Amino acid sequence: MSSDILTKLQEEAHTFSKGQRLIAKYISECYDKAAFMTASKLGKKVGVSESTVVRFAVELGYDGYPSM
Repeated sequence: MSSDILTKLQEEAHTFSKGQRLIAKYISECYDKAAFMTASKLGKKVGVSESTVVRFAVELGYDGYPSM
């Protein structure tokens, strides 16, 4: 991950659903840990499904979670 994702999270925060806000908050606050998590582990950590994490990455403009 790069600081580019942090910029995207800030710019698009107003469009996020409740689950997406949880993901964005965790990524913003625990950037160093989130960088090494699978979509499944990130989802479990914040209380959303793996598919929600993957869809979130796609909505941010990435090809999928690994690209994010």
